[in-house]
Amino acid sequence: MNAKKMIVLPLAVMALVSCETNSSVGSYEMKWVTPTSTPALAFFDQGDNANWVSSSVPRNVVIPAFGTATYDAIVFDGVSGLNVIKSNGYDWKLADWISGGNFYVVSTKHTAKTDFAAGQTVTGFIKTGNAARTFLKLSKDKWNWDYEDSDLTFLGGVADVQAAMLSNADSSDYWIVADPIYTAVKGALAAKGVALNQISDLQADFKDAYDVETIPAAALFVRGATYESHKDAVDSFLSETQSRVDVSIDDPDKVIEALHAYGNDDKVFSRFGFTPSMVTTMQGDDANKFAMLKRGVITDDKAFANGFASVILGSTFDDSYFLS
Repeated sequence: MNAKKMIVLPLAVMALVSCETNSSVGSYEMKWVTPTSTPALAFFDQGDNANWVSSSVPRNVVIPAFGTATYDAIVFDGVSGLNVIKSNGYDWKLADWISGGNFYVVSTKHTAKTDFAAGQTVTGFIKTGNAARTFLKLSKDKWNWDYEDSDLTFLGGVADVQAAMLSNADSSDYWIVADPIYTAVKGALAAKGVALNQISDLQADFKDAYDVETIPAAALFVRGATYESHKDAVDSFLSETQSRVDVSIDDPDKVIEALHAYGNDDKVFSRFGFTPSMVTTMQGDDANKFAMLKRGVITDDKAFANGFASVILGSTFDDSYFLS
């Protein structure tokens, strides 16, 4: 088993994640890239850090980063990232999990799985991502949906799904979405008098079907060469990131304060993929609708990945793909 490495910060650091953190130790500054939306919540106080690139189109920006030495860390869909590394022999290791799944199938035109009929369309994001893989597995094997490949459209990221839904939510019969986009779109459509129906909570349906606790989502990968040369910087970066994740669950007011300090709603949304008010709605009252994974919840990174991968891919990942 690949036991998860626990890095404990001093209580003073745990109590307050400073907005001045620059993810560097000594002279080495970590550079990293993430999608916007949920993964960006782990960097809520890093908006002004030029070493961080966030992208609303991860297919075009984040995935290609695995094949370069541009960055020291990447946050991406964990199982998909492991597949990219395994398939190409890239020098990256999964170091930590950021979030679990918060994926849904929704519709403005239908109200239940049993409404599906041949010829109806589905629009999602990143065909190789865990949300799409989960939908494809469940819809074929458990829901008995009979569709053609031409009935499916997969966009470059969840932000593209948001834009398409806000433009014309009736243009697809079903949509695969992730929070916080799901919550934002549902609210925007409700303001127009349009109901957005939840067809599937993919996490719950997956658990019921395959007895797997949840769908793994965002994970943090580190470049092997960076870890070998700058271990202290990497360890500090991982610890700081996990501390921010914990704060996002335990004290979302600090997240909101940092986001307001960064700029107005438009600037925050462009950088992070959500606004302070969305954090209030989703993280308030211990809701944790971003599905962030608190320190210690995942005790074995490999087991968490393989529980899902064994069902979806029919294969698993060995120790060499994980930071020991």
